[in-house]
Amino acid sequence: MERDRERSWTSDCYFSATLDGRERMRIETNGIRVDSDEWDEPLGGIRGMGPVTLERTHLEAAIGEVRFSSDRSELPEREAEAIWVGLGRDSLPVFEKHTQSVVSVTVGPQGASQTVEEQRGWVLATADKSLLFTLLPSTVVVQTSKYERYSASLGDRLKEILPLFTAATRVSRIQRVGLRFINRLSDPGALQPQFWKEHIREDFAGPLAGGLSELVVGQHQQTQLRLDSTATARIQSGFFQEPGARSLYSFLIDLDVFREATFVYDEVLCANMMRQLNRTALALFAHVLSDNYLADLGPLDLARTENLQ
Repeated sequence: MERDRERSWTSDCYFSATLDGRERMRIETNGIRVDSDEWDEPLGGIRGMGPVTLERTHLEAAIGEVRFSSDRSELPEREAEAIWVGLGRDSLPVFEKHTQSVVSVTVGPQGASQTVEEQRGWVLATADKSLLFTLLPSTVVVQTSKYERYSASLGDRLKEILPLFTAATRVSRIQRVGLRFINRLSDPGALQPQFWKEHIREDFAGPLAGGLSELVVGQHQQTQLRLDSTATARIQSGFFQEPGARSLYSFLIDLDVFREATFVYDEVLCANMMRQLNRTALALFAHVLSDNYLADLGPLDLARTENLQ
């Protein structure tokens, strides 16, 4: 290869989203009309927020994943390098080997059995590793710790890498697509766990909203939602005490929204599905928080912001 690059083995495990529809419509947001379609409607009949972004973001990581059908366990270096060249090596100086272990548990009459599948591939990243592309024989993962808005931080990145990945690997059938957003809400006023009782909706407040509220010092819960026959959302939420001398409690909202189905990769269809998953994740995030606290995070109307630029 013509260029020196950083190499090492890294290991990780990831989580992990079909639909159709073509009708377009016009919606009005604070008096400004913008193009929209049914892909902008959250799944599960959840009430959406409209095209907004949050001025005060607390995202530790935003992750987009597309999983293909493949019987290979290793992605050859030449295929990874072709993708690297297509994305631009100068902007992604880190090129590392990567291994991912997938644990499958089967429960039957004789008890539970466990199998571990290992896939080897590559990670491409910016120098500070705030943006990572993970390439495995059957999976593309885009992860960022510097999230601005979906289109710029994940959507456009996926549109860029997926055609390169399918061309280099010749995979064509998708099994799952999904988005994950890890939100860590911190507030200088959260000196006691009970602070979050007033800022989290009751159905996610758990014991904080009950008779044992004054005794609760830690809490974690997982909620799984069936959005339709093939779409699912998992919400992990709860509060924890930050390390350090000062008493401060943060609240975690870990959103994993995905759809499992097998279909032939299509650039437009895949982009639309991801866009709908993003709208669903934002709607779920809003459902966890109280209206007042959500307003404190400074939702910005994207339609109005772009109209003024």
